[in-house]
Amino acid sequence: MIILKSITYRKSDHMIKRYPIVLAILLSSATAFAQYIKLDSKTKTALDRVDKEKIKNHITYLADDKLKGRQPGKEGYQMAVDYVVNQFTQIGIAPGGDHGTYLQKLILRRATVDNKIAKAVLIDRSGNVDSLAAGKDIFIVPGVIQNEVLVEAQLVFVGYGIDIPGKYSDYANIDVKGKIVVFLNGSPQGMDLPSTIMAHFNNPASKIEIATQKGAIGAIVAPASPNAAISSSGTTTAAMNPEKTIAYGRSVADNLKAFSRLPYTTLQRLFFNSNRNLQQSLADLRKGTASSFELSSALRLKYTSSFSDIESYNVIGKITGTDKKLKDEYVVHTAHLDHVGIGKPIKGDSIYNGAHDNASGVASLLEISRVYKESTKPLRSVLIVMVTAEEMGLLGSAYFAGNPTVPKSQIVADVNTDMPTLIAPLLSVAPLGAEHSSLVTNVDFACQQLGIVRQQDPMPEEVRFIRSDQYSFVLQGIPALHVKYGTLTKDNSFDLVAFTKTWRDENYHRPSDEITNNFDFDAARKYVQLNFLISYSIAKTRERPTWNKGDFFGQRTTK
Repeated sequence: MIILKSITYRKSDHMIKRYPIVLAILLSSATAFAQYIKLDSKTKTALDRVDKEKIKNHITYLADDKLKGRQPGKEGYQMAVDYVVNQFTQIGIAPGGDHGTYLQKLILRRATVDNKIAKAVLIDRSGNVDSLAAGKDIFIVPGVIQNEVLVEAQLVFVGYGIDIPGKYSDYANIDVKGKIVVFLNGSPQGMDLPSTIMAHFNNPASKIEIATQKGAIGAIVAPASPNAAISSSGTTTAAMNPEKTIAYGRSVADNLKAFSRLPYTTLQRLFFNSNRNLQQSLADLRKGTASSFELSSALRLKYTSSFSDIESYNVIGKITGTDKKLKDEYVVHTAHLDHVGIGKPIKGDSIYNGAHDNASGVASLLEISRVYKESTKPLRSVLIVMVTAEEMGLLGSAYFAGNPTVPKSQIVADVNTDMPTLIAPLLSVAPLGAEHSSLVTNVDFACQQLGIVRQQDPMPEEVRFIRSDQYSFVLQGIPALHVKYGTLTKDNSFDLVAFTKTWRDENYHRPSDEITNNFDFDAARKYVQLNFLISYSIAKTRERPTWNKGDFFGQRTTK
């Protein structure tokens, strides 16, 4: 018998009351699921033995000053790698990396462009030239393959650079083959689409992918308002192996001849030279009216990139399943092992320890590994993957998801853990991305076991779905999710969303993110149990996870 209670909770800044909060459809699906996912006494005992002291000890070590912020390529990151390998060995987790080891080696390449010798020139239809100062009027993004680039092509303005079949297209009635597209950050207002899909289309890399599919050879991104921030960094990072298999994260891709960023002032210049009203085009775009046209200028770019490479590692443990056939399929747990290293001193402290981000995620996976070791083994195999270079643009996960140590087609799901922000009792969760596939049923099962409420993303404006490692798997057509905190609190007068935002503004990517900063280890214990139950239920079920019928991300099939 299940008793439902009315619960009052906060979402954003508004009080909302539900009678009851758990919908019948959620409850019935989880109950049906529970009928054939039985937790035997051995597994229940292992789950009950999740140890918050062990979680705390893992975080304490990984966030210690001696690891100096776990920056890839530095001694502190290697210490973190060695720690995880040692823990896997002690727990009894088998190696899941390359050549019988726990490691997957990759090269992180940083490409830079010298603005002093780079040349950027606008050429109008009469042959007149107008020079752009690199690093001021245009910010060139270097590639990671070609040292020298020379490209000249016609410029085409393509609005937001979005093409959503059946919904909206900036490419209708415009030919961009062999041309350089100019698109804006952001997306039209009022699009009736899930926040996860809009986050995907807001991603510059997605817009680049669309542009190349349409035949463009170059792309330029510009802000949609004069006060919007624009990255002026003349660097690109990517992950590769010695054979130059490339993996990019969420920011850029290298399948164009050239990619650059423009400040708003240069965008105005392009419109003025083309006798077009920028403000009118922006107003039309905000309303969802495409405003694409060929600009009056071509762009010639010439620049040289220089490269610096560092060695880094993903760390992978393996729990082998028991079913003769299903043991060759894999459920993946991911958490990023890296942080940002040493930075600008704040209050005299320059070590960015990354206790919450993401020593807590790594600690969670180490404890999940122990639970698996002490539980009845599942049918499928499980990989515990600590990835590198998340802070550099999801590079470690992009590399693993594209070049896994097991056949890619045999990976059935990814359950990602990144900065769970364990600062309050865990009463509700928002499983980002789960709604796109049958994984939502696994989440509902796990939530029901622990008395946790599943909610929608309370912060869709943060586009968190594309900002962590599960996104790398989604882009490979693999169902994936990332469990974040919900909004429920024991005290209805306490606004957890506002509290979390304030805490994050004060501590995210700052030296104050330390083990002493506001951890709720009872919540950490419950979070570990929840994530274990999600993956365990996937690994114990014979049916493979499936994308929802017609789902946008489900159209990306594994290769």
